[in-house]
Amino acid sequence: MKISIDTDYSLRALQELAKQDRSVPYSVFKIAQKRNIPNKYLEKLFRRLKQAGIVNAIKGRKGGYKMAREPEKITVKDIIAAVDGRTHIHNCEERKNQKLCEFIDQCTFQDFWNDFNTHIDNFLDTYTLADFLKK
Repeated sequence: MKISIDTDYSLRALQELAKQDRSVPYSVFKIAQKRNIPNKYLEKLFRRLKQAGIVNAIKGRKGGYKMAREPEKITVKDIIAAVDGRTHIHNCEERKNQKLCEFIDQCTFQDFWNDFNTHIDNFLDTYTLADFLKK
């Protein structure tokens, strides 16, 4: 399993945003500078985070982003799903639907992969953005 750079950048950027005064929008440019993340790349990630309801965009000269929810209510799973689309390592159903696996009906590993995904999802749900603000 490999965590994407999208997830890494998003976690670092959201940690920075969550530390700021929540009544004032904070610019992606400032976050990018503070966290050494390419600005254009971070703008793309923030659009995904906005679509997922993790941040709100404020337009205008003094615009930027604010947290849409409290950090205690944003899990690592939420963030990964927002920027990468899914958290599963192996998806038997997806492979079956796309006809990528001819052995799916007699697969002896299917239960293992389903259990594995469940454990990963449960683990990622135990950490929130607030956990990273304490460090």
